This record gives sequence, C-alpha cells and structure tokens, in this order.
Amino acid sequence: DPYLTASLGSSFVKGLQGENSKYLKTAACAKHFAVHSGPEKLRHEFNAEVSQKDLWETYLPAFQALVEANVEAVMCAYNSTNGEPCCSNNYLITDILRNKRGFKGHVLTDCGALEDFYRQKEKGGHGVVNTDEEAAALAVKSGISLNCGNTYLALPEAVKTNLINEKEIDKQLAILLKTRFKL
Repeated sequence: DPYLTASLGSSFVKGLQGENSKYLKTAACAKHFAVHSGPEKLRHEFNAEVSQKDLWETYLPAFQALVEANVEAVMCAYNSTNGEPCCSNNYLITDILRNKRGFKGHVLTDCGALEDFYRQKEKGGHGVVNTDEEAAALAVKSGISLNCGNTYLALPEAVKTNLINEKEIDKQLAILLKTRFKL
C-alpha cells in the first residue's frame, strides 16, 4: 500500500536520523529504487516493465515521502526498469529522484549490483557493458556515489582509459562526504 508504506517509512526515517537539521544520529537508506519487483531469484537480470501510471501511483509515492522526510540515502534496485538497470537509470535517478523530487543525499548500490552491468544476460546479468571499468564509469556518471562491492576499484583504470574523469568522480564523492560530515 503506497500510503501506508509512505507513512511508516517517513516515521522510521525521522526516528533513525533524529530531528537535528545539521547532524544525523544515523543515515537512513530508502531501498530499492525503484520498481523493485519480480521474482527474487531473477533480481539480477529481471526487467520490471511498468506503466507511467503504475510507476507514479504505486512505486514512487513512498520514495517521495521519504525524500520529504529528508532520508539521507537511497539504494537503487538490482533489476532493470523498463529496459534500463535501476543503478544506471537516468530517468529514475536524475530526472525523478534528483530533479523532480529534489533528493540531495547519496545514491548507493546494493552489494554486487554493478557486476550485473557486465555479466551477460545469458549468465544472469544485464549485459549493458563489457568490463568492470565501464560499469564503474557508467554508475558514477549515472549519479551513484557509493558502491557496495568491488567494482569502484576499477575507477583508476577507467580514468586512465578516458571512460570517466576525476571531476565526475569528485562530484559523487562530494555528495557522499556531506553525509559523513553530518554523521
């Protein structure tokens, strides 16, 4: 139920993070953004196809409430939504979460989610890139500040091969460091 989830989630975030406008007791994380759906066993390769009506009326209201409650972090989902992996889905992360909803905190991946970017579909992944360097660069460019996993260890090589530049990495690092300072 979108209303109940939004109400419970907002209270939970406020309880975890506290009411201080400058400091956090802890950094709450809303997950899994968005349209975390489908069979759990197939979450690393599943493509959740959702209409705009269903997206806005079913899947996004709780996230909107959590952004309004100042949730500090949002975790992207393993699956794809409408053909694009959630952890590189510019429509979800940039257009909706950041621009339309005004989310200022950091976005992070679930553990191993970026490996799905270069794991081919026939092996249970999304197969949108070929290497961990490409996956790391794609995630950072898509607005992912923190990776739970090892894929961001490939960022130095991604810089060397011009897949990404240090300024793009620094932008995401600055967002992540704001959370650390609040803690």
